[in-house]
Amino acid sequence: MSKLLIVEDDPIILDGLIQALEAENFDVIAAQNGDDGLYKIRTESPDLVILDIMMPGLNGFEITTELRRSGDPVPIIVLSARSASDDKVKGFELGADDYVTKPFDLKVLIARIRRFLKKQDDRHSSFGNFRYNWQQRRLFKADQGIELTSKERLVLELFLNRTNQILNRDQILDSVWGSDYEGTDRTVDNVIVSLRKKIGSDHLRTERGLGYRFVTEP
Repeated sequence: MSKLLIVEDDPIILDGLIQALEAENFDVIAAQNGDDGLYKIRTESPDLVILDIMMPGLNGFEITTELRRSGDPVPIIVLSARSASDDKVKGFELGADDYVTKPFDLKVLIARIRRFLKKQDDRHSSFGNFRYNWQQRRLFKADQGIELTSKERLVLELFLNRTNQILNRDQILDSVWGSDYEGTDRTVDNVIVSLRKKIGSDHLRTERGLGYRFVTEP
């Protein structure tokens, strides 16, 4: 069952969407402000986000910017009363996958959701003997599933979207734990160590004095 996150501050629209999407057999979670929305994206790992623009706290543009800056590829459908062309262009330029204006046709919205989820079904990343399924957010070696903690999964996804790039500890902390997290370098190192035990050290290299680099071929 695909998990959807709705970030919407209008309780009437939010309740209507929850009921309609649950009736379509989606697992639906919700947030009524931007800060809670970003938190739930990081902790709940939804398969798709339906995102309002104007909300208390972080707005939808700021959330989209933060997600794409950190390398999170989760599909984003903006659902907003702001219908100006400039707003739509801005949403797409920041990394939104679709932009739907209010009032909207519920059947069309559901069709768009299913289209993006189907694309996710087909998305895999392979490295060595491993394959990562982005829709299921699961790692496989051959046909054997490998259990990952939530932080191991997020770190792996970050590196899969930054193949061959060197990432320092601060960049990893900021992307996975959030800019407000007051962790230490050891926080990152501990997750790297545990992830290496599952995928080996050939793919996740230490660049001395710089950080870590992920490579698909050792």
